Amino acid sequence: MKSALERILFVGAMLFSTVEGSMAQSVITVVVADADTHQGVPHASLYAKEDGRFHSAMTNEQGVAHINFACNRLTVSHLNYQQLIIPNLKSQISNLKSERDTIFLTPRYRNVGQVVVTPREPEWIRRCLKKAVRQKETVYWGHEGCDRFDYHTQSIGTNSIYRMQLTGWLRHKSQAHKHYAMVADTAALVAADTTRLTDTSNLRRMLYEDFMADLDNAFIRHHRFYANYEYRGSSPDEIELRFRSPKNVDDHGVLVIDTARCVILSAYRHTGTKTNRQERIDGLMYRMAQVFGYRIDTFIRDYRVAYAQRPDGTLYPAQVSYKLVYGGRDGDSDSRQEEFHEQTGGGFPNMEATLTITPADVVPAVADSAWTTLPPSWYIKFNSDADRREEIQLSSLPAVFSIYEEE
Repeated sequence: MKSALERILFVGAMLFSTVEGSMAQSVITVVVADADTHQGVPHASLYAKEDGRFHSAMTNEQGVAHINFACNRLTVSHLNYQQLIIPNLKSQISNLKSERDTIFLTPRYRNVGQVVVTPREPEWIRRCLKKAVRQKETVYWGHEGCDRFDYHTQSIGTNSIYRMQLTGWLRHKSQAHKHYAMVADTAALVAADTTRLTDTSNLRRMLYEDFMADLDNAFIRHHRFYANYEYRGSSPDEIELRFRSPKNVDDHGVLVIDTARCVILSAYRHTGTKTNRQERIDGLMYRMAQVFGYRIDTFIRDYRVAYAQRPDGTLYPAQVSYKLVYGGRDGDSDSRQEEFHEQTGGGFPNMEATLTITPADVVPAVADSAWTTLPPSWYIKFNSDADRREEIQLSSLPAVFSIYEEE
């Protein structure tokens, strides 16, 4: 059993150690808050590069962060907010000492906080959602062609940052093709060190963990839905539905549905550690990993998607954003696992990515051999040597590399 468990790959991320004591400065505590609601922003990144070294901190569930590194220029970012750069930080915080200061971030998206919804679930909701499930194979995955894509990903650790942009052609999963595939035409990555590895894991998660992939009869059965009749969409047929899981308080979101066609037009879903351990990881596999000291402490996903319609009537994920906060502990050092992380660039606890897909009027002729298969990504998995080779190949795509500098 031990030899089998040594082949488990924890590609999601691992926790990084804190800043070394010799580098720590007087700790400054700040609160990162939403500029509209003034509520704390969980899992926002605060980072800087000072004297050639990168440092970062992350806010907790209440939006509180402790800056224990010296810097003069601080960047504050979160996928759902406009990035904020604070220049001359030393002079601004010199009088704060241990007191808290508040940093406000401007939301990128319409607030999906508390609204007045129907107290009871209207009967039509489940009928319409079940119809959306029945027809999703043809409506969302019935297109046999390919589209342009633009993928951005950013991963931040305590002492490291990684960014990548990848553009090219995306061939969709369909009845004719089991997996997504791509032809890349540009790839550029930025890192705090000489790491030159390409990362497609978040791209694959956005494709295979699409909201419509999660939406099935079990999802409908395990959630409660509430109509927001104050919502004003582009047509009278559009209704906004808030949903939550009565069983797991860490599972909730919002979707917009066209009630005439019974198709989902956009969706946002937040899932926390309890839900993700149940949905994204095989229970038996995780229990076996726990025997050898591995624990998942934090596993938080935020997935947002807006669908658009092609001329043939099929829908596609035009705009996708994805945030993953993942923290685990391994009780036993695994040299093979560490080597794999070096080969694939794994090991970041805070990851964000966006994907834009654009239909093209003219599709270039591409040989079958030119397509790179994009297999489903995963978090914990027993894998073969072929699986390892495939991951390493996807981490070695040609790309232009540059060292991260201050923004």
